[in-house]
Amino acid sequence: MKILLLFLALLATLAPGAAQPTRPKPAARPITNIPQLTDSITRIMRREHIPGLMLAIVSPDPAERFVGGLGLSDVEHKTPVTANTLFRIGSVTKTFVAVGLMQLVEQGKLSLNDEVRKLAPEIPIDNPWEATDPVRVVHVLEHTAGFDDMHFNHVYNSTPTDPRGAAAVQVFRKELRCRWRPGERMSYSNPGYEVAGYLLEKLSGMPYEQYLSQHLLRPLGMPDATAELRPASNPNLKLAQGYKYEDGQYQRLKLLPIYAGPAGSMSASAADMDLWVRFFLHDFRAPDGKPLLRPESLREIETAHSPLEARAGLAAGYGLANMAMSTKGNALFRGHGGGIDGFRSTFAYNRELGRGFALSNNGDQSTSSIDKVVREFLLRQAPAPPAPAAAPALDAAAVAPYLGHYQNVSPRNQLMGLSDYLLGDEQLVQRGNLLLLQPLLGQADTLVPAGGLTFRSPRARLASTVLTHDHDGHRMLVTSGGYLQEASATWWWVRPALFALSLLLLVTASVAGLVWLVYAVRRLVPRSQVLPRVLPLLATAALIATFAALASLARHMWHAGSLGPETVLLSLSPIVAAVFSLAGLLLTLRYFSRFRSRTVAWYLLFTYGALGWLIVALGTYGWLSLRLWGV
Repeated sequence: MKILLLFLALLATLAPGAAQPTRPKPAARPITNIPQLTDSITRIMRREHIPGLMLAIVSPDPAERFVGGLGLSDVEHKTPVTANTLFRIGSVTKTFVAVGLMQLVEQGKLSLNDEVRKLAPEIPIDNPWEATDPVRVVHVLEHTAGFDDMHFNHVYNSTPTDPRGAAAVQVFRKELRCRWRPGERMSYSNPGYEVAGYLLEKLSGMPYEQYLSQHLLRPLGMPDATAELRPASNPNLKLAQGYKYEDGQYQRLKLLPIYAGPAGSMSASAADMDLWVRFFLHDFRAPDGKPLLRPESLREIETAHSPLEARAGLAAGYGLANMAMSTKGNALFRGHGGGIDGFRSTFAYNRELGRGFALSNNGDQSTSSIDKVVREFLLRQAPAPPAPAAAPALDAAAVAPYLGHYQNVSPRNQLMGLSDYLLGDEQLVQRGNLLLLQPLLGQADTLVPAGGLTFRSPRARLASTVLTHDHDGHRMLVTSGGYLQEASATWWWVRPALFALSLLLLVTASVAGLVWLVYAVRRLVPRSQVLPRVLPLLATAALIATFAALASLARHMWHAGSLGPETVLLSLSPIVAAVFSLAGLLLTLRYFSRFRSRTVAWYLLFTYGALGWLIVALGTYGWLSLRLWGV
């Protein structure tokens, strides 16, 4: 997808058109009360095609509090959102599971440093570093085990039954492979939270949703929340309908269960999330004052423990289902976001100010615009932070060994690592007292010194980038966007150059293939040369079908796991492309001497070489072994 988006962006930059002068927008009036806030949010919802929103705002000031809904939970039936309408909150579920496991830690049933294999040897973890670096509980909670994220066919469960317990973990046996040494790099992995949920079940003796209900939801007095995998099938639940806005209208989405329940099955209302925000603001105490966890556990949850950036002193990393939600503005909010088909959610709080909020929309739209206005409302009277001190002088001598080229070594999903491979590395260069992280194409990121080998973005308050080494001594550049490892300064341009050349050869060979096909019909091309000339066109068509199927499946993820056009194309098209390319190469070599034009013969060999390189790259990142119509 990144490749497709890059191509479209390049086309956009080449499109003709005169630049139009823009008028400065008038300054927006500050929002000072709840009616103004909800009016502003309603305008955003209308503009961004969000049918309904649940919203909970917590503040020490009663005039700033809000628990309720805006818009419609069901567009067709004109059902309004209320304080008790349930929304699927996706990955915000992880915050409940992490708190549940911390309760077991306090009870002495496990520790964060316990080895997962010793607690549950039945979990199918493939860890090449098991002898020296086993996967520990803390690694699955902070996404540092090195696991892959969910494969396409392991997201939504379109079957009538749900695997439970150890059987649910087995669904993710392919994802539970450590791609690097556990505890080094954070890469978001929903299967890791399936493991966390299984540990919660095994050590508590009850299903994770039952544990959460008994030990968190009921003690907190949450009136509506449930972790049921199939809330839509429960007629007693007031569940909002999820939508996508397409073709000028709202399209209803089927509310399917997910396989990784502990990673995202929770449904909650504004009334529920109001209590969840208060729980974090009040040091893990229930409304009656009873502590459900010690304050020290809250600090553990907010702390990144094991990855490289944490060891190097950065404080803005991902903790135990807890992260910095925004590093800009007057104050820092922590919490978690969530996304599940049809719904997008945010849970955020600031303990120092005693303020927080939670929201979810049922239009499958980003929450960023609404998050921003709510944060600004809550922080409008917060004391302005001290003016940032002048950036310390760059330690040029310490930085010098790190200047050079870097490659991404922490793709969230191994399949998606292909785009980073094809598009090339990034270059770290010094410009005066600043560093620039420059991709081959696009705008550079500016890094401002924050002390030692840590850096921040120009508008951020916290350092989010560090220069360090991994366990094997490789130089690493760790940013909020991932983990970059030193790469060859000589060959950094080769892969993107080969990719560009390959695309050029495939486009021209496809056009030529159409012409040669016409010539073949008119018998103007020798029979032995027809297939060598036409097969590049067919192989390219198979590759295009691969990415078209991927784009379609991304919009209809629930089709994965069952036999259908997208899953068949995505699984078979790369193999078909490989077969056509190999057959064409062999035929070209066999009949090479019969070509009247050696230029054409060599051109075909180069084209098959380009196809071969692309197909080897696809195979390296797992695209030739997909089987998406089963689990």
